[in-house]
Amino acid sequence: MNEIKVAENKTLKLTNVVSRRVLPEELGNVMVILTQMHNFIKSNNAQPIGPLVQAVVEGTGPDHVPELYLMQQATQMIPQMEPGYHMDAVLRVKNCLYAHYTGPMSHSQLASSKLQILAFENDIKLSGNTYTIFVNQDDDEAVVDVFMETK
Repeated sequence: MNEIKVAENKTLKLTNVVSRRVLPEELGNVMVILTQMHNFIKSNNAQPIGPLVQAVVEGTGPDHVPELYLMQQATQMIPQMEPGYHMDAVLRVKNCLYAHYTGPMSHSQLASSKLQILAFENDIKLSGNTYTIFVNQDDDEAVVDVFMETK
């Protein structure tokens, strides 16, 4: 069944999060980057747990170009990071608009669109940071959670 459920004032909380920025020229290699990230986690005596999280955050440069990050929770903290990787013991993002999407993966971007419409209609200011959690995905049915940070 296709549906998008939305809610306001939700908090995204992730623990032991390994993240890596994906540069624009690397977009064609996302699966390779994900495999490298999982291998990095495993080589540090931890295991990747939970679904993949994709974060799009407002850039810090003069033109605020959004930056893409892949995030993966691990079973434990990794004390030594390699260049390009970052670790957060707890990542907590409060006051988010939230959408729970169920339907074909090809239409999952509708969850973000619905949150943008909700924000527009209710005069809610968004920070520009969006966290997409790929809970479950196959060709026919996907479950995706979207958190959009508000200002």
